[in-house]
Amino acid sequence: MPDVEPHLYPTVIREMIRHENDVTNHRIMWLLIGQGLIANAYVGAGSVREDIVSVLAPVGILVTLSAFVILYKSYHARGYLDFLGAAAKRGTLSEEKLPLFGWPAKRIKGWRKNIWVCPWLGRAGDLLEPYFFLPGLLMLAWLFLLLRHWLALGTGPLLALGLVLVVAMLSAFCFLWVRAQEKYEVET
Repeated sequence: MPDVEPHLYPTVIREMIRHENDVTNHRIMWLLIGQGLIANAYVGAGSVREDIVSVLAPVGILVTLSAFVILYKSYHARGYLDFLGAAAKRGTLSEEKLPLFGWPAKRIKGWRKNIWVCPWLGRAGDLLEPYFFLPGLLMLAWLFLLLRHWLALGTGPLLALGLVLVVAMLSAFCFLWVRAQEKYEVET
């Protein structure tokens, strides 16, 4: 006897997506609280800011990257649940493929194909969502402070360099993470 009747799979997956959205919201709040504490330390440093920027900026970047890791995992979990939801609505989802949580240890091979723009991004518009935009913006801010401390360039070139570095770092992370996760996809 199945745990859940097959006709209820879309409802179960809908609830799992709702839960994953709540988890994402909590993770964004953790990111903002952590960044607020670091920014408060930077502002509180007052006249010794230039001395402390080489410590606080890397901490801010590392906290952001840490949060981005869990936000990105949640992003993929929601994408996978969308994929399973579509299969459930078609009546092609078997019980053994119905996960207990959004990002199961083993996933259906090729689930991103035909629904995502590329293996690491569902839609280009997702880049403006908080789970992508906030980490990018916060990393840019901390990287700008760090580059300004290290390099004698104007604001425009520093922002451009910082933006290129942030895009390169986050893109490389996304690409490498998806490649690493492919080994957990199995044929159906």
